Amino acid sequence: MEQIFAGYPCAVIVDDILVGGRTVKEHDDNLERVLEWARQVNLRLNPLKCKFRLNEVSYVGHVFSSDGLHADPLKIKAISEMPEPTNATSLQRFLGMVNYMGKFIPNLSDISAPLCQLTHKDTVWCWLQQHQDAFNTLKKCLTCPPVLSYYNVDKPVTLTCDSSQFGLGAACLQDNKPIAYASRVLTQTEMRYAQIEKELLAVVFACTKFNDYIYGKPVTIETDHQPLVTITKRPIHSTPARLQRMLLQLQRYNITLVYKKGKHMYIADTLSRAPQASVHEQSKEENTFEVMNVCNISPTRMDELKRHTVDDATLQMLVTTIRQGWPTKLHSLPPAMRPFHPYRHELITDDGLVWKGHKVIIPATLQLEYMQIVHRGHPGAESTKQRARGIFFWPTMTKDIDGYITSCATCNSTKPHQQKEPLQPHAVPSLPWSTVAADIFEWNSHQFLVLIDSYSGWYEIDQLQNLTSSCVIQKLKRHFSVHGSPQTLITDNGRQFVSNEFKDFTMAWDFVHKTSPNFPQSNGLAEHAVRSAKQLMEKSKRDGTDIYLNLLNLRNVPRDPKLGSPAQRLMSRQTRTTLPLHSSLLEPSPLASNEIHAQLTKKRLCQKKSYDKRCKQLSTLSKGQVVRMQTPRGYDSKGVVKDVCSEPRSYIVLSGGKEYRRNCRHLLTVKEPRPSQYDNDDHQEIHAPTKVNDPVARIPDVVTQTTTGQVTSQTHCSP
Repeated sequence: MEQIFAGYPCAVIVDDILVGGRTVKEHDDNLERVLEWARQVNLRLNPLKCKFRLNEVSYVGHVFSSDGLHADPLKIKAISEMPEPTNATSLQRFLGMVNYMGKFIPNLSDISAPLCQLTHKDTVWCWLQQHQDAFNTLKKCLTCPPVLSYYNVDKPVTLTCDSSQFGLGAACLQDNKPIAYASRVLTQTEMRYAQIEKELLAVVFACTKFNDYIYGKPVTIETDHQPLVTITKRPIHSTPARLQRMLLQLQRYNITLVYKKGKHMYIADTLSRAPQASVHEQSKEENTFEVMNVCNISPTRMDELKRHTVDDATLQMLVTTIRQGWPTKLHSLPPAMRPFHPYRHELITDDGLVWKGHKVIIPATLQLEYMQIVHRGHPGAESTKQRARGIFFWPTMTKDIDGYITSCATCNSTKPHQQKEPLQPHAVPSLPWSTVAADIFEWNSHQFLVLIDSYSGWYEIDQLQNLTSSCVIQKLKRHFSVHGSPQTLITDNGRQFVSNEFKDFTMAWDFVHKTSPNFPQSNGLAEHAVRSAKQLMEKSKRDGTDIYLNLLNLRNVPRDPKLGSPAQRLMSRQTRTTLPLHSSLLEPSPLASNEIHAQLTKKRLCQKKSYDKRCKQLSTLSKGQVVRMQTPRGYDSKGVVKDVCSEPRSYIVLSGGKEYRRNCRHLLTVKEPRPSQYDNDDHQEIHAPTKVNDPVARIPDVVTQTTTGQVTSQTHCSP
């Protein structure tokens, strides 16, 4: 606009055009030239906003008349109508503003002397006529040149604005000299705003009030609320709803917010604490906007939240803090408010609720219910937290959700198996048939017993007529009578191996019996023999050969150049087969037991190294710890660790009034409540197991108990 009308008898600021003249004829001639040029450049003027032949006109904060140029009364109204101070504090605030502009006021010290005396600590407050005269004189000095300056379109503009508990204040400055003042009181609704909302409202008020001075040019705005500088740099959609509305109003201005300490903002601070009595009415758009932002909460849920928020002492304290403003130092806050301090710039109150942006803050009495709702369907911890973060908030929400999901019985009972632990191989035997392992397997609808020697790898296969302990013992006796009674027998926890009859057998034949309930990995030697036996039997069936003839051949096949065949390691000789052999090959030829032991140790270390690549050590459990025990249906049995076994990674767990020995891989540590019936388990009498519907109780590996509560067992092991 300035370029369009350059050289024409008019003044242009933004979209306001001022045409004048010393006489009516000069005025009309100048106006005709301007209108004709506007027609030529196709510039349309609004006739409703045009005024002609005025004797006095208000233009960009100044009044032009036949008497000359003087300040517009509207822009000094905030100062001229400022009420007199009512106490020493308000007087000190006024004098601070006066001293800030003191270099432009002649004889300032003489004029302000009566007022300064009232600020002394030993002076009783008494407002007299001399104080009123000094106060009025200073106000007049602030609203007249040289203090009140004329606006210069070529100079940069600075707005200083502030808010108090009851009002807003602002001033337009050029070269640190005021151009115009403005202030107003807050509405009842605005008084309930958070402090950051009041500060931004002061910015909106200043920009709107001084629109003619700042529109279309860069402006610096001073604020004493440092968080406001940060939050205005964020994307608008990420700020709280009420701030969004105010930020949208500022989009038409080219403003830059800068932080300035409150003690240096004399003018705006004083104006905000002594605002004009004018009332700002809340617009319909503002009311509509706020209804739209809360209508997605059902009336029932809204009433519930409001009721519990009112009853929550912490949230009510938070509401008061938000409205009165946060202290500058953290230690000044009550302990209950400190968790909210990092989020103070995002907290607002509205319609009886406290909000963090778009997220409602849940009262403590409803937090458990909301965690249950957001965890419906039992999503994982991260998914649950991500869902919750987008809807509601409280300071410890992440930690509380982690704790809630950790103690969720349904989630714990359906967790996947524990990760494998590093391998703990059995000790390498130094003699043949000193350590043997046995297991029962099914093939072709028949039951078989496999027995393998750990030292030599020699294994025996026997078909069982039934699965009783008596039948198994008879097969073992036959082999033990041939090769001798071993020092150690390793089996699983099958009922054939934990009966009283089998215990009598171990005592009569003088060997140690080791078991590990529901953990086949601990009896890996027998599991390997089962796989080998099944392969042998299946292959023999397919090619129609004799299974025992094939077994004879396998026993003479060398497994390793340094270890020889199973027959050589067990019997120190080869056994005769259908192959033509020289008689010298059938003669006894003992292998060095120390070399065999060293080679077996080396192989097991290699196996351990390979196995441990994808393993990790599980945490050690302690007595009294709450755990979930793995069953065929998952971790659906809760219990308490009663004792730590002497064997590695094994524990006695009390569940459902019964004791179970379990490897730690089958025990899941949980943070669920400890069952009250287990609080005095050390003194509780535990009776023999009874038949119950608990799936754990149906597993046939329950350790035998006595009426004193002690577990009767052989020496057990686990990997």
